[in-house]
Amino acid sequence: MEKRRPEGLLALPSPLRTPTLGTMPRREPGRTSGRQDAEDSARRRPCPSLSLGGVGEPASLRQRNERERQRVRCVNEGYARLRQHLPRELAGQRLSKVETLRAAIGYIKHLQELLERHRRDCNSDGESKASSGASPCSEPEERG
Repeated sequence: MEKRRPEGLLALPSPLRTPTLGTMPRREPGRTSGRQDAEDSARRRPCPSLSLGGVGEPASLRQRNERERQRVRCVNEGYARLRQHLPRELAGQRLSKVETLRAAIGYIKHLQELLERHRRDCNSDGESKASSGASPCSEPEERG
């Protein structure tokens, strides 16, 4: 017995029909269909006008790229200045940005501990609790 479709309904072309359960072809994990590969390669392909090294680039794109380069330069200068304030033991090393931040955090914590220890050792008058020797709280003497 032949099944007939009701009038007014269109048949979907075969690639767009949903297959019945269990009829999907198996694919290797990580592989995509040929159509997906073509779309991905077209998406990854650089635009011809942009690959000419600036020739034909819209002014807004050049300005945006220049602003980004300037921002990156500014950030890098900030890291360079931060490295200058780290202890001398780290001065000879080439530190990454993350290492620079970690070293700066550690150095700040160390300075805070020294400051707290200094405050505990001193009275509110700035005099040392120790009775002998120079006070760590007193002003350093000027040497001329």
